[in-house]
Amino acid sequence: MTYTGFLQVKIGKKRNRSVVTNSFFDGVLKITRPTYLRDDLPLLTLIHVGGGYVDGDSYKTEVVVSDSSRLALTTQASTKVYKSPNYGVKQTMDFVLEPNSELYVKQDSLILYKDANFTQQTNVHVSSSAVFYYTDMITPGWSDDGELFTYKKATSKMKIFVDGTLQAYDHLLLQPNGQLEKLMYLEGYTHIGTLFFIHPGVTEGFIDKLRTKLASYAKESRIGISSLSIKGMSLRVLANSTPMIERIFSECESFIMKELKQGEALEWRKG
Repeated sequence: MTYTGFLQVKIGKKRNRSVVTNSFFDGVLKITRPTYLRDDLPLLTLIHVGGGYVDGDSYKTEVVVSDSSRLALTTQASTKVYKSPNYGVKQTMDFVLEPNSELYVKQDSLILYKDANFTQQTNVHVSSSAVFYYTDMITPGWSDDGELFTYKKATSKMKIFVDGTLQAYDHLLLQPNGQLEKLMYLEGYTHIGTLFFIHPGVTEGFIDKLRTKLASYAKESRIGISSLSIKGMSLRVLANSTPMIERIFSECESFIMKELKQGEALEWRKG
Protein backbone atom coordinates (compact mmCIF):
# COMPACT_ATOMS: atom_id res chain seq x y z
CA MET A 1 0.00 0.00 0.00
CA THR A 2 1.22 3.50 -0.83
CA TYR A 3 0.88 5.99 2.03
CA THR A 4 0.73 9.77 1.95
CA GLY A 5 3.28 9.60 4.74
CA PHE A 6 5.20 6.59 6.06
CA LEU A 7 7.72 6.41 8.91
CA GLN A 8 9.74 3.57 10.45
CA VAL A 9 12.08 4.04 13.41
CA LYS A 10 14.02 1.52 15.48
CA ILE A 11 15.86 2.41 18.68
CA GLY A 12 18.63 0.26 20.09
CA LYS A 13 21.62 0.38 22.42
CA LYS A 14 25.12 1.37 21.39
CA ARG A 15 27.83 1.92 24.00
CA ASN A 16 25.16 2.00 26.74
CA ARG A 17 23.27 4.79 24.98
CA SER A 18 19.90 4.67 23.21
CA VAL A 19 20.35 5.56 19.56
CA VAL A 20 18.45 5.38 16.28
CA THR A 21 19.65 2.12 14.74
CA ASN A 22 17.37 2.26 11.71
CA SER A 23 14.98 4.79 10.18
CA PHE A 24 13.02 5.21 6.98
CA PHE A 25 10.51 7.85 5.97
CA ASP A 26 8.61 8.51 2.79
CA GLY A 27 6.07 11.02 1.53
CA VAL A 28 5.20 13.98 3.74
CA LEU A 29 6.38 12.52 7.06
CA LYS A 30 9.88 13.37 8.27
CA ILE A 31 11.77 13.18 11.56
CA THR A 32 14.41 15.43 13.06
CA ARG A 33 17.83 14.33 14.15
CA PRO A 34 17.68 13.15 17.78
CA THR A 35 18.43 15.50 20.63
CA TYR A 36 19.00 14.14 24.12
CA LEU A 37 16.73 15.20 26.97
CA ARG A 38 18.91 13.15 29.29
CA ASP A 39 22.05 11.08 28.81
CA ASP A 40 20.06 8.08 27.57
CA LEU A 41 16.80 9.53 26.27
CA PRO A 42 16.76 10.68 22.64
CA LEU A 43 13.94 12.96 21.49
CA LEU A 44 12.63 12.67 17.95
CA THR A 45 10.20 15.20 16.47
CA LEU A 46 7.75 14.08 13.80
CA ILE A 47 7.25 16.64 11.03
CA HIS A 48 4.45 16.80 8.45
CA VAL A 49 5.73 18.82 5.51
CA GLY A 50 2.41 18.91 3.64
CA GLY A 51 0.64 21.49 5.80
CA GLY A 52 -2.33 19.35 6.82
CA TYR A 53 -4.38 16.20 6.25
CA VAL A 54 -6.84 16.19 3.32
CA ASP A 55 -9.39 13.81 1.85
CA GLY A 56 -7.95 10.41 0.93
CA ASP A 57 -4.72 10.78 2.94
CA SER A 58 -3.32 7.75 4.76
CA TYR A 59 -0.42 7.64 7.22
CA LYS A 60 1.56 4.86 8.88
CA THR A 61 4.08 5.14 11.72
CA GLU A 62 6.03 2.17 13.08
CA VAL A 63 8.29 2.53 16.11
CA VAL A 64 10.31 -0.27 17.73
CA VAL A 65 12.14 0.34 21.01
CA SER A 66 14.57 -2.53 21.57
CA ASP A 67 15.54 -4.21 24.83
CA SER A 68 16.55 -1.68 27.54
CA SER A 69 16.38 1.26 25.10
CA ARG A 70 14.48 4.54 25.53
CA LEU A 71 12.79 7.07 23.26
CA ALA A 72 10.73 10.25 23.49
CA LEU A 73 8.61 11.06 20.43
CA THR A 74 6.66 14.26 19.82
CA THR A 75 5.15 16.30 16.99
CA GLN A 76 6.33 19.63 15.67
CA ALA A 77 2.91 21.33 15.74
CA SER A 78 -0.81 20.71 15.76
CA THR A 79 -2.21 18.34 13.14
CA LYS A 80 -4.91 19.97 11.01
CA VAL A 81 -7.51 17.78 9.31
CA TYR A 82 -9.42 19.55 6.55
CA LYS A 83 -12.59 18.77 4.60
CA SER A 84 -12.59 15.04 3.84
CA PRO A 85 -16.18 13.96 3.09
CA ASN A 86 -15.50 11.22 0.55
CA TYR A 87 -12.67 8.98 1.72
CA GLY A 88 -11.71 10.48 5.04
CA VAL A 89 -8.22 10.48 6.52
CA LYS A 90 -6.69 7.34 8.03
CA GLN A 91 -3.73 7.08 10.37
CA THR A 92 -2.17 3.95 11.88
CA MET A 93 0.51 3.93 14.57
CA ASP A 94 2.28 0.75 15.70
CA PHE A 95 4.51 0.86 18.78
CA VAL A 96 6.61 -2.12 19.89
CA LEU A 97 8.31 -2.02 23.30
CA GLU A 98 10.71 -4.85 24.09
CA PRO A 99 11.66 -5.86 27.69
CA ASN A 100 12.83 -3.03 29.96
CA SER A 101 12.33 -0.41 27.24
CA GLU A 102 10.65 2.99 27.61
CA LEU A 103 8.63 5.03 25.11
CA TYR A 104 7.17 8.47 25.78
CA VAL A 105 4.78 9.85 23.13
CA LYS A 106 3.44 13.40 23.38
CA GLN A 107 1.34 14.70 20.49
CA ASP A 108 0.16 18.22 19.81
CA SER A 109 -3.56 18.71 19.33
CA LEU A 110 -5.53 17.26 16.44
CA ILE A 111 -7.65 20.08 14.97
CA LEU A 112 -10.71 18.98 13.02
CA TYR A 113 -12.11 21.51 10.56
CA LYS A 114 -15.49 21.57 8.83
CA ASP A 115 -16.47 18.22 7.26
CA ALA A 116 -13.29 16.50 8.49
CA ASN A 117 -13.48 12.71 8.81
CA PHE A 118 -10.55 11.21 10.72
CA THR A 119 -9.82 7.61 11.77
CA GLN A 120 -6.85 6.60 13.91
CA GLN A 121 -5.75 3.12 14.95
CA THR A 122 -3.00 2.80 17.56
CA ASN A 123 -1.53 -0.62 18.31
CA VAL A 124 0.84 -1.00 21.25
CA HIS A 125 2.79 -4.23 21.75
CA VAL A 126 4.52 -3.94 25.10
CA SER A 127 6.54 -6.22 27.36
CA SER A 128 5.30 -6.41 30.95
CA SER A 129 8.60 -4.86 32.08
CA ALA A 130 8.39 -1.87 29.71
CA VAL A 131 7.17 1.71 30.27
CA PHE A 132 4.73 3.41 27.89
CA TYR A 133 3.48 7.01 28.18
CA TYR A 134 1.11 8.48 25.58
CA THR A 135 -1.00 11.63 25.21
CA ASP A 136 -3.18 13.16 22.52
CA MET A 137 -5.85 15.87 22.20
CA ILE A 138 -8.81 16.51 19.89
CA THR A 139 -10.11 20.04 19.32
CA PRO A 140 -12.74 21.57 17.00
CA GLY A 141 -11.42 23.77 14.21
CA TRP A 142 -12.64 27.14 13.00
CA SER A 143 -15.62 27.27 10.62
CA ASP A 144 -17.07 30.09 8.50
CA ASP A 145 -20.23 30.37 10.60
CA GLY A 146 -18.37 30.24 13.90
CA GLU A 147 -20.08 27.02 14.96
CA LEU A 148 -18.23 24.32 16.90
CA PHE A 149 -18.23 20.63 16.01
CA THR A 150 -18.71 21.04 12.28
CA TYR A 151 -16.44 18.10 11.56
CA LYS A 152 -18.02 14.91 10.28
CA LYS A 153 -16.46 12.23 12.49
CA ALA A 154 -13.42 11.42 14.62
CA THR A 155 -12.59 7.84 15.56
CA SER A 156 -9.63 6.82 17.70
CA LYS A 157 -8.96 3.21 18.69
CA MET A 158 -6.18 2.13 21.04
CA LYS A 159 -5.22 -1.52 21.51
CA ILE A 160 -2.59 -2.47 24.07
CA PHE A 161 -1.08 -5.94 23.94
CA VAL A 162 1.05 -7.09 26.89
CA ASP A 163 3.38 -10.01 26.23
CA GLY A 164 1.29 -10.83 23.15
CA THR A 165 -2.17 -10.74 24.78
CA LEU A 166 -4.73 -7.95 24.26
CA GLN A 167 -5.17 -6.34 27.68
CA ALA A 168 -6.70 -2.92 26.99
CA TYR A 169 -8.96 -1.53 24.28
CA ASP A 170 -10.20 2.04 24.07
CA HIS A 171 -12.57 3.33 21.39
CA LEU A 172 -13.32 7.04 21.23
CA LEU A 173 -16.00 8.01 18.70
CA LEU A 174 -17.03 11.64 18.17
CA GLN A 175 -19.77 12.04 15.59
CA PRO A 176 -21.25 15.54 15.85
CA ASN A 177 -24.98 15.83 15.40
CA GLY A 178 -25.67 18.86 17.57
CA GLN A 179 -25.43 16.79 20.74
CA LEU A 180 -21.74 16.76 21.67
CA GLU A 181 -21.92 19.59 24.19
CA LYS A 182 -24.87 18.07 26.03
CA LEU A 183 -25.03 15.72 29.02
CA MET A 184 -23.38 12.32 28.48
CA TYR A 185 -21.30 13.65 25.60
CA LEU A 186 -18.83 16.50 26.18
CA GLU A 187 -21.11 18.16 28.75
CA GLY A 188 -20.45 21.74 27.70
CA TYR A 189 -16.73 21.30 26.98
CA THR A 190 -15.05 21.61 23.60
CA HIS A 191 -11.66 19.86 23.93
CA ILE A 192 -10.84 16.28 24.88
CA GLY A 193 -7.50 14.83 25.99
CA THR A 194 -6.39 11.23 26.48
CA LEU A 195 -3.45 9.85 28.43
CA PHE A 196 -2.26 6.26 28.79
CA PHE A 197 0.49 5.19 31.15
CA ILE A 198 1.81 1.64 31.50
CA HIS A 199 4.38 0.98 34.23
CA PRO A 200 5.04 -1.93 36.62
CA GLY A 201 4.81 0.52 39.54
CA VAL A 202 1.23 1.75 38.89
CA THR A 203 -1.06 0.75 41.78
CA GLU A 204 -4.47 1.84 43.09
CA GLY A 205 -2.65 3.93 45.70
CA PHE A 206 -0.66 5.65 42.96
CA ILE A 207 -3.87 6.45 41.06
CA ASP A 208 -5.61 7.75 44.20
CA LYS A 209 -2.70 10.12 44.87
CA LEU A 210 -2.87 11.38 41.29
CA ARG A 211 -6.62 12.03 41.63
CA THR A 212 -5.90 14.12 44.72
CA LYS A 213 -3.14 15.97 42.86
CA LEU A 214 -5.53 16.92 40.05
CA ALA A 215 -8.49 17.86 42.25
CA SER A 216 -7.67 21.58 41.95
CA TYR A 217 -8.64 21.49 38.25
CA ALA A 218 -12.20 20.37 38.96
CA LYS A 219 -13.72 23.84 38.36
CA GLU A 220 -12.17 24.23 34.91
CA SER A 221 -12.34 20.70 33.57
CA ARG A 222 -13.66 17.18 34.02
CA ILE A 223 -11.06 14.49 34.69
CA GLY A 224 -11.57 10.75 34.85
CA ILE A 225 -8.83 8.26 35.77
CA SER A 226 -9.25 4.50 35.46
CA SER A 227 -6.96 1.65 36.38
CA LEU A 228 -6.41 -0.96 33.69
CA SER A 229 -6.41 -4.73 34.03
CA ILE A 230 -2.64 -4.49 33.71
CA LYS A 231 -0.14 -2.33 35.59
CA GLY A 232 -1.31 0.94 34.11
CA MET A 233 -3.96 3.62 33.90
CA SER A 234 -5.92 5.74 31.45
CA LEU A 235 -6.97 9.35 31.92
CA ARG A 236 -9.44 11.45 30.00
CA VAL A 237 -9.87 15.21 30.26
CA LEU A 238 -12.70 17.47 29.09
CA ALA A 239 -11.84 21.17 28.95
CA ASN A 240 -12.40 24.34 26.93
CA SER A 241 -8.86 25.00 25.73
CA THR A 242 -5.71 23.23 24.63
CA PRO A 243 -3.52 25.02 27.24
CA MET A 244 -5.74 23.71 30.05
CA ILE A 245 -5.32 20.10 28.89
CA GLU A 246 -1.58 20.67 28.45
CA ARG A 247 -1.35 21.96 32.04
CA ILE A 248 -3.13 18.87 33.36
CA PHE A 249 -0.91 16.55 31.34
CA SER A 250 2.16 18.42 32.62
CA GLU A 251 0.96 17.89 36.20
CA CYS A 252 0.49 14.18 35.47
CA GLU A 253 3.93 13.87 33.95
CA SER A 254 5.63 15.64 36.86
CA PHE A 255 3.79 13.42 39.33
CA ILE A 256 4.64 10.24 37.42
CA MET A 257 8.33 11.09 37.15
CA LYS A 258 8.64 12.05 40.80
CA GLU A 259 6.53 9.24 42.25
CA LEU A 260 8.17 6.46 40.25
CA LYS A 261 11.67 7.94 40.42
CA GLN A 262 11.92 8.31 36.67
CA GLY A 263 13.62 11.68 37.11
CA GLU A 264 12.37 15.20 36.40
CA ALA A 265 9.56 15.95 33.98
CA LEU A 266 10.72 15.89 30.38
CA GLU A 267 11.58 19.11 28.56
CA TRP A 268 9.79 18.66 25.25
CA ARG A 269 11.80 21.21 23.30
CA LYS A 270 10.39 22.29 19.96
CA GLY A 271 12.08 24.03 17.06
